[in-house]
Amino acid sequence: MNTYSNEAVLEALRRVQYRQVPWARRPEVFQYLRDLGLMDTVRQRTVAPAPGFHAPVDIAVLTERGRAEFARLARDERTLQWSAHRVADYALQRVAQAGLETPQ
Repeated sequence: MNTYSNEAVLEALRRVQYRQVPWARRPEVFQYLRDLGLMDTVRQRTVAPAPGFHAPVDIAVLTERGRAEFARLARDERTLQWSAHRVADYALQRVAQAGLETPQ
């Protein structure tokens, strides 16, 4: 399995948050994040100005865990340590029952 930087994961989560990526054209990092349970797909009907059949498209969407992870990485991006942290290999933070983040 490939490893990705914190910056690559944050950018992928950001793109999914804004529904900018059809699943058929996804970057490799998306499958990695889907395997971690941070994103999934939903079927979206296409709307076209011309009449006729337009096949639905599967779009990547964030799961609840994905939204929480996006928020965590976005907070990290605003810290002074981000320049060093952004190039480090991404490691999913596990959220404990009490709602506290603990390292994997």
